[in-house]
Amino acid sequence: MTTIEEHLKAIAGFENDIKEKIQMNLLVERQKIIGFACSEGAVNYFAVLLHSKKLVTEGFNVNHTFFASREIAESRFYFKFPKKDELLTNLVEMEMLREKLCYGRTKSISEIEKAVKLFYEIKRMIEEELGEKI
Repeated sequence: MTTIEEHLKAIAGFENDIKEKIQMNLLVERQKIIGFACSEGAVNYFAVLLHSKKLVTEGFNVNHTFFASREIAESRFYFKFPKKDELLTNLVEMEMLREKLCYGRTKSISEIEKAVKLFYEIKRMIEEELGEKI
């Protein structure tokens, strides 16, 4: 059973990986790590929102595969929650970017940067909804 504290610890690790690769100018060389960290970080932020708002039970785990398509995401998260449409749209897009970055050939810097920007947008939205920095 994953607690909010465990999600926050995971987020810190993923965000540190992202910041490190940016600072070292290794986005292209480490695109798979970036794709994974952005996706997992975003999913953990989303889990924090759901658990903080008590929209899911304590034992509920959010998996990145829940965002493989809009239809899957809608079926998994059929209930109301703040910024639902925008969050699901962003999380589905993040999953698509994860697939592109983690598998296949090296992608352009713009696609990698898009994943990073989307990660920070999801973070901003959730922090705004929770009324606190995470």
